Amino acid sequence: MNDKIEYKLEAIRKFQSDYPTSHVGGSIGLMIRGVDLKRSLITSDLDITIDEYDHIIKDNGMEARSDNCDFDFGYRINHTDNFYTKIDIRITPEPSFDVIEFNGYNYNVSKLRDILFWKQKYANKGVVKHQNDLIAIKTGARPLEPVATIEDDGLPF
Repeated sequence: MNDKIEYKLEAIRKFQSDYPTSHVGGSIGLMIRGVDLKRSLITSDLDITIDEYDHIIKDNGMEARSDNCDFDFGYRINHTDNFYTKIDIRITPEPSFDVIEFNGYNYNVSKLRDILFWKQKYANKGVVKHQNDLIAIKTGARPLEPVATIEDDGLPF
């Protein structure tokens, strides 16, 4: 397993140790569930749902961020001088999650239907990464990204 993915998994274990009813979703949650999105997850955020905001403290190694989109809170964990993980936290009283063993550790993982709901929501908003993730889930292959775009030369063929 890639060291950078292991940093993310370690961060999940620490967070879930501190907040035992929290659960991870998003692309990392799908990876723990065994879903291969056919792309690198090194830059993936951790999407975490927690049932109530109860003293999430910055001195536990998390640094507050302001770009947390539709999540309630955004944090950043610095793993090394040049590698960090963004954590987006949504406060929702959704106690429903599965405990899944992955590489010898147990993780609280959001229900598959919930992860796919959010992935579809972002895909519907035009986020290509999420559109391609859904294609990869459905077909087992990821659409290829163009390496270059050739301008139309005006010819009718």
